[in-house]
Amino acid sequence: MREIIKDNPCKDCTVKSSTVYNLSDDELEVLCNNSTEIQFQKGERIIKQGTFTQNIVFVKSGIIKMHLTGPVRKDEILEINNGPIFVGVPDVFANKVHSYSVTALSDTTACFIDYSGYKYLVQNNGKFALEIIKTLSESIVTHYQRCVSKLQKQLTATFAEALLYFSDYIFESDEFNIPLTRVEFGEYIGTTRETVTKIISDFTKDHIIEVNGKNIRILNKDILHKISNAG
Repeated sequence: MREIIKDNPCKDCTVKSSTVYNLSDDELEVLCNNSTEIQFQKGERIIKQGTFTQNIVFVKSGIIKMHLTGPVRKDEILEINNGPIFVGVPDVFANKVHSYSVTALSDTTACFIDYSGYKYLVQNNGKFALEIIKTLSESIVTHYQRCVSKLQKQLTATFAEALLYFSDYIFESDEFNIPLTRVEFGEYIGTTRETVTKIISDFTKDHIIEVNGKNIRILNKDILHKISNAG
């Protein structure tokens, strides 16, 4: 069961987006009065594709995947990230329904902010609005770069790039438990479970990584970088 935490004064919260630091105490009160904090367990859907957009979601902590079901009903993972991060912002301002889903890959805490309250802050605080634009722009540029890499790189290079991303940005460690099944990993890099299994086997034989179940330990990061950069 997900847990809803109603008493959550935003000004006392230790996890804040960079945008929030541009708000006055009164504006923080507006944000707080329009927010509800919810805890999700691993595997729970935070945002569902096709549902009405009513809230901005601020993921305070936890690992999430953003994924989209295409016209042939196949799921594609758009991005994997961890909190603190806003999700669903473009849909709330541009669409009546969510164009993609967001699912917790670990236990996750998220704040649901009512659209009307968020819109009020955007309209009345230029610095707040500018910081949102900056954050969204950085996210879009990163997504464009990843899309090009996914299309133009060989699968071994894309796989190496994904491992480096998990190591450097998600876990900040050379040893971690991968939060994806091999099917999901295939969706993430654009291939099949069988190909993912073969690449893992090859990297293990070459002593680039060590695998024990879902635990991965990077043994030779320099080689991973070379494989990723070679394309």
